[in-house]
Amino acid sequence: MVFPVAWLRLVLFTLLFLPLLVCAHEDVIFTSSVSYCAPPENLLVEQFDVAYFPSNNSVVFNVSAASVQANVNVTANLFLNVYGMHPINTTIDICQLFQGRLCPLPLYVFNGSETLTLPLSVKFLSQIPRIAYRIPDLEAFAQLTLTEVGTGELKACIQSTLSNGWSTHQAGVSWSIGGVALLAVFSAAWQSFLPDSIAPFRLLDLLMLYQTIASSGFFDLNYPVIYRAFTFNFSWAMGLFSQSPTSSMQRSITHMRHLTGGDLAGSSAGGSVALVNRKLSPFNGRAHVDSRSLMPAMRDVQTVTPQSSNVLNAGVPIYVNTIGIATANTFMTAFFSALILLAIMLALLLITYGVVALTSRHEYTHSPWRTNLTNVKVRFRSFARAWGLRITLICFFPMVTFALYQWTLKDSWLSDLIAAITFVIVLGVVGSAACGVLLFGRRSSLWLLAEDLPAQEPLYGQYRVPQYFFFVLPLLSTFIRAIIIAAARNNGTVQIVIVICVELCLLLSHVVLKPGKTRRADVLSIFLSTIRFVTAGLLVAFIVPVALPPIPRVVIGFILLVLFSIAVVVMFFNTLWNLGLQRLWFHQPFAVLGSRGTTSQGSLEKGAEKDIEKGKSIVTLRPLNPTPADGPQVDPTMNAPEALSQVTPTTPSAVPSSAHSTNTTSSYGVQFPSRWSSSLLQPSPHTGSESAHGDAASPPSLMLHNRQSTFEARAL
Repeated sequence: MVFPVAWLRLVLFTLLFLPLLVCAHEDVIFTSSVSYCAPPENLLVEQFDVAYFPSNNSVVFNVSAASVQANVNVTANLFLNVYGMHPINTTIDICQLFQGRLCPLPLYVFNGSETLTLPLSVKFLSQIPRIAYRIPDLEAFAQLTLTEVGTGELKACIQSTLSNGWSTHQAGVSWSIGGVALLAVFSAAWQSFLPDSIAPFRLLDLLMLYQTIASSGFFDLNYPVIYRAFTFNFSWAMGLFSQSPTSSMQRSITHMRHLTGGDLAGSSAGGSVALVNRKLSPFNGRAHVDSRSLMPAMRDVQTVTPQSSNVLNAGVPIYVNTIGIATANTFMTAFFSALILLAIMLALLLITYGVVALTSRHEYTHSPWRTNLTNVKVRFRSFARAWGLRITLICFFPMVTFALYQWTLKDSWLSDLIAAITFVIVLGVVGSAACGVLLFGRRSSLWLLAEDLPAQEPLYGQYRVPQYFFFVLPLLSTFIRAIIIAAARNNGTVQIVIVICVELCLLLSHVVLKPGKTRRADVLSIFLSTIRFVTAGLLVAFIVPVALPPIPRVVIGFILLVLFSIAVVVMFFNTLWNLGLQRLWFHQPFAVLGSRGTTSQGSLEKGAEKDIEKGKSIVTLRPLNPTPADGPQVDPTMNAPEALSQVTPTTPSAVPSSAHSTNTTSSYGVQFPSRWSSSLLQPSPHTGSESAHGDAASPPSLMLHNRQSTFEARAL
C-alpha cells in the first residue's frame, strides 16, 4: 500500500529527475537528408550519413558512393549555409591531397562506415557556434561540388541538410495534446445530460484551436522550420496522422489512385526534406541551376533542381509529405480517419444505449438511479443526434478543405468522386442544421429552441438566446479558410490577407455582440479570437515576396508557437475547470439528470432573477400577503383557496372574457389563485366609451396601479 507521503515523494522525485533526463542530450551535428543538386555524372551516392561530435572532435560516417568516370581531374568546393549565412565556402584542389593519388579520380566503389578522430589541424569545424548544437530545427545545409579542371564542367553536386537532433515536433507533445482532447471528450460525454453544462461546447473550441494551429501550416508561405515542425504536433486534428510512406494505408491509397487514372507520385521513402524548394527553409537560397535534361533518381537519392518535377512547394505539399503522406493521398487519408472516428462514435453510442437499457430494467437498480437512467433512455435519440452533429462539426473543416484541394490536383477520378460526395454530405448536414435553427428562430419563440431543437444544440447552445444566430459566423470563417487554402494554394499573399480580414471581423463580432451566456465565456472567446487574429497577422512575415531574412523569420516563428502554446494551456485548464473543478471549488453538487434545455418559464424566471439581483428590473414581485395591512377590511373568505384561473396576456385595450375558468394553466405556464384574477385582471366596470378608453379616463394613480399589477402578474 502506497501512503500519501510516499506518493508525494514519488511526484517530487519525478519532477526533479525528469529535467535531468531531458537535458541528457549530447551535442552533435549530423546529415538529415542527401540529394543531388545537379544530374549525377561522375559521382553516384547511395547513402551519405555523417555525424560530428564536438566533445571528442570525432566524425562518424556511413557512406556508399561510386566514381564512374575515368581520367577526370576535379576540384572540390565545400559550401555551408546556416540561416542564410555562409561561414564556410572553400575550394580544395583534389590533386594536392594524398600526394596526388586522387588525381585523376579512380574508378572506385566505396562502401564503409567508420569513426575517425580528426587531427588538430582541422579547425573549421571548431568555428561552429555553440548555439548551433542547441537551437531546435536547425536550418543549415552543406553542399559539395566537383568541377573538372580546365573545362570548368560540373561533374557532381551533392547537398545534405544538417540537424542537431532538437525539434519542436515531438511525439510526446502530440500524445499530450491528444490526451487533453480525450479528457475533453470524456467531460463532454458525461456532462451532456447535465443542465447548463458548457463542457460539450468547450470540446469543439479545443479541437477548433488544434485545427487552426495545424492549418496555419497549409498556406503558401516560407515558414521557418521551427514553426512548421510545431504545427506537425497537431496534424492529427486534421485527420493526418504521421506514418511511413510504405505503410499499408498509404500503399493501398496509392494503388487505388493508379488504378483509377492517378499519375501523381507517392511520398518519398527517404523523407521530404531533400525535395523542398531550394528558395524555402531550410535551404534559404538558390541551388545550382542546370539546363540539361534530368537523369532518373539514383536509388533513394533524389535529383532536385529548379527544373525538377518532384520539387515540393510551400503549403500542403511540404506539410503532408514531411509526415509521410503523399500530396495526392491527403484527402483519402483524412477521409479514412473520419470514417474511423464515425465508426468509433457509433459503437460507443450503441454500447451506451445497451448498458442504459439493461440497467434501467434491472430490478436491483436503486430507485433514483433507475429514474435517471430512464430519463437518459428517453432522451437518448436527441443525445445521439446531437453527438452526430458534433462529430460532423469536428470533421467539417478537414473534409471541406481536403475535398476542395483534391479537385485542384486533377488526379484520380475515384478520389474526386469520393471528395464530391463527402463535400455534399458534410455541407448538407451542417447546412440543414444551421438553416433549421435560423428558420425556427424567425418563426417561433427563441426560448423554445432548446426544447424543440435539442439535436441542434451544438450550434446555438453556448450562446445567449438573443444571440442564437452567432454560430453562423465561426462556420463562415471556417468555410472561407478552407476555400482559400485550396483555391489560392499558389498565392500566399492573397491567403493571408483574406485570413486577417476574416479573423478581424470575427474578433470584432465577439467584442460587440458578446454572445456568451456568461462574462467568463465572452472573455475566453475574445481571448481565442485575439490569438487567431494576432497569429494571422504575424504570418505576413512569411510571405515569399516579403523576403524577410531567415533569423527574423525564426524569431517570429518562435513567437507564434509561444502564443499558440499559451492558448493550448489555457484550454487545458478550462477543460479541467469544466470537468468538475468548478463545482468542487464552489461546493456545488452535480444536478440531477434532466433536460439540458430550459423552458420558456425557466428562462424568463432566471432572467428576471438576474435583473432583480442587479437592481435593473422594474418588475415587482408578488408580496407575501396580497392584502394590505393598513387597508380596508376584507371578507376573510377571499383569502381561502379557490379554483385556479386562466390568465391570458392582453394589450391595454383588450380584456379577458371571463375572470374564472376551469383551465388551471396560463400561456406563461404560471398558475394564479382566483383572487388575483378578481383583484387584478377582472374587467373594469366601465362600459361603452369609458371601457374602451379606460386609461384616458382613469386618474394617474389608477393607471400606475393597473400597469404595476400587470407587471406583477407577468413576473410570477
